[in-house]
Amino acid sequence: MHINKPKNSEVDAYTYIKEELEKLGWVVKNPARVDVGEVYKQNEVLSHKELKKMLVRDMPEAVVKLDDSGKLFWVIESKRNKEDLERALNEAKNQYAEKINKSKNIKAIIISGVAGNDSDGYIVRNQILINSSWKTILFEEKKVKNILLSKEQVKFIFDDTKKAIIKKKDSILYKNLPDTPEEKYIKVAENINEILHNAGINKNKRARFIAGLVLAYSAGSIDRKNKNTTTLVKNINILIDQKLTEVKKENFINFLELEVPPVVENHVKYREAIKKSLNELDTLDIVNAMNSGRDVLGGFYEKFLKYGNGAKEIGIVLTPRHITEFAVDVLDVNHNDYVLDPTCGTGGFLVSSFDYIKKKANDSQIDKFKNYNLFGIEQEDEVVALALVNMIFRGDGRNNMSSGNCFYKNIDKIVKKGNITGDTILYNEPVKENNNPVITKVLMNPPFALKNSKEKERDFINYALRQMDDSGILFAIVPISVMVEGGAGRTWRKELLDNNTLLSVVTFPEDLFYPVSVGTVGIFIKKGIPHNFDSQNIYFARAITDGFRKKKGKRIKDKRERNQLKEIHNELKAFLSNQNLKFKNNPEFKKICKLDREDFNIELTPEIYIDSKIPSVKEVEQQLDRATKESLTYLVKQRKWRDRHIIKSPKTKFIPVAYIEKIQEGGLCFVNKKTALSQNTLEQGNIPYVTTSSFNNGVSGYYDEKPNFKGKCLTVALNGSVGETFFQFDDFITSGDNAVLTLKNGYDPYLLFYIAVMIKNHQWRYNYYRKLNLTKLNKMQIPMPFKNDKEIDLDYIKQIVESSYGFDELKKYL
Repeated sequence: MHINKPKNSEVDAYTYIKEELEKLGWVVKNPARVDVGEVYKQNEVLSHKELKKMLVRDMPEAVVKLDDSGKLFWVIESKRNKEDLERALNEAKNQYAEKINKSKNIKAIIISGVAGNDSDGYIVRNQILINSSWKTILFEEKKVKNILLSKEQVKFIFDDTKKAIIKKKDSILYKNLPDTPEEKYIKVAENINEILHNAGINKNKRARFIAGLVLAYSAGSIDRKNKNTTTLVKNINILIDQKLTEVKKENFINFLELEVPPVVENHVKYREAIKKSLNELDTLDIVNAMNSGRDVLGGFYEKFLKYGNGAKEIGIVLTPRHITEFAVDVLDVNHNDYVLDPTCGTGGFLVSSFDYIKKKANDSQIDKFKNYNLFGIEQEDEVVALALVNMIFRGDGRNNMSSGNCFYKNIDKIVKKGNITGDTILYNEPVKENNNPVITKVLMNPPFALKNSKEKERDFINYALRQMDDSGILFAIVPISVMVEGGAGRTWRKELLDNNTLLSVVTFPEDLFYPVSVGTVGIFIKKGIPHNFDSQNIYFARAITDGFRKKKGKRIKDKRERNQLKEIHNELKAFLSNQNLKFKNNPEFKKICKLDREDFNIELTPEIYIDSKIPSVKEVEQQLDRATKESLTYLVKQRKWRDRHIIKSPKTKFIPVAYIEKIQEGGLCFVNKKTALSQNTLEQGNIPYVTTSSFNNGVSGYYDEKPNFKGKCLTVALNGSVGETFFQFDDFITSGDNAVLTLKNGYDPYLLFYIAVMIKNHQWRYNYYRKLNLTKLNKMQIPMPFKNDKEIDLDYIKQIVESSYGFDELKKYL
């Protein structure tokens, strides 16, 4: 039986469970205190009447509410040492779940045992109750899921129980179980970067460090209790070498082996960095995830580099996974294609190509493709390490990937063991041509050229085309400037069309490579056939939304966002196979047409060719309204409009003694705040959501959710734009980051507008570090006009507010 506070030996696990549940999408707040809360931590279970009744004083580490009715629960119990996992699981089952399940009103249907500590890492076992029998949840066949369940995974299990396949009498496998949330990959990547930073590991070496560690992690058990840094690193390098030997890539050991710091004083923090990084990898269950057939490792690398600032340091722009998958699919790569990425980075395009083939080819075709048909070149050593590990886990053997500068290499067609393939030949100077090419498909995202760079994006495209067989198709992502710039750019585009056929150009979202800011397009080119201006159709599209949105400096997938890439997918795929197909043009979105041979600058972007749409009468009216408002706003801000003098009562004077709420002083307002669901969990609708923004009256969006406050009141930002105060005209939603003020003595819009201005005058007192709270707001003292030193002069307030320019228009809505 637990006591009210976590035992010292289990404090680590208590914190681990709370933090992991939060990363996995659960609201780790007490449901008895917070409406949206889902997790009772230890003694909080006693606040639930039925749980308290059944458990009496027994308290597991956590009990998670699984449904809105509050009848289904998940019990989690922990132990200090990994060896005690079964004991933790048995206690969750026999000490807690069994008691809960004696209730007629509630049921514990999932249990988890957690064992370990911050030093040694954690292991997890999850079980689910099926027909009165507890069964271990498998991630993949024979692979126990070694992390706690995400909210999305639990929802999937409840919604899709018929898809479960029981492998043994004591285990259950859920096919296509959703992956760990993307936010968790981002968080782990950020955590590891911080760990390596604190350990003094150079930014440029972190990618190599994590690649080697992941490879060793997958190869065997690493003794995290080893207190000798040299021995620990040696053992890790042995595991790396074993894995490389297994796939016949021993010559890449220098790219991946860990290095012991030369200064002995740095050994301890380096050893701790290894242990902490391994613990973070535990929380992703990364080995099981890599064996799942998903590009988990590539996704993790992307987050590790992109959100840990590694990509910026080693000068690369990573291609998002959904873009590599889109390109491979619309090109319809098949097992007979020879695929090249001459700037392969972490191998995203190659991974997507291999995964695509695995879905549509037989075993012998897959085996041939992975050994003879995939080619990659990458110049940066640190990135080669990532690509190597990524490809090893994809199972392609990495036979045809090489490191170094692509401009000094040709891929010549040869026959190897009876199979046509390519041989990478290194030259002492940049190659000018390839007389024996083998490549049929190129997918690439060449490095975005710096202002003074000698190697431009067009140089990489020229190189890739030289490596291709005639009629092969190239896909490349390039900045928009490459397709519109004059001078050398125009000359290059002319030569490109003189020798090759342009098939399609697609504009991508402006923030595709966020936080790197660059507008890009994807181009599709057929090699070796001059472009026919008279007969050749081109598919132009502006796919400026792709189902992602920005959140806290990152791009997050959101089903509510429009995905124009998905909308054009089938059409573009069909068009690339047959350019005679006709599809309906869509103004400002897509169009099939021929190039304008009269365009002197030869600008090749969708924005040149796609039609503008004809606005409706309503749209014209809305646009005029918007233009009028913008002009009016400008005039209001720039000119002095108050042209009549307000006659004060001779007895009116301002006295700074009125309080917002301070009861003993007869405060002006009632002050409240409430919690609300996060905007990213809500569907779009008509109810305004007021945030702490200083723009648009604080409203950041409109959602399909019941308002939690009535209109005709004030909102005051306690966070964000601290002290920003707005009059709210309509019923609205707001979170606890805003205080809501209503008048004690009845609704008076003039007084509310006056109070709002006076509160804003206090904004200078607050900032990011000194936020506003209810206590400070309640005590806030504002000047008020009084008559006879006793009574607030409401007539004067009305007069001074009403005389504000434009207030006559506002009065219609008060």
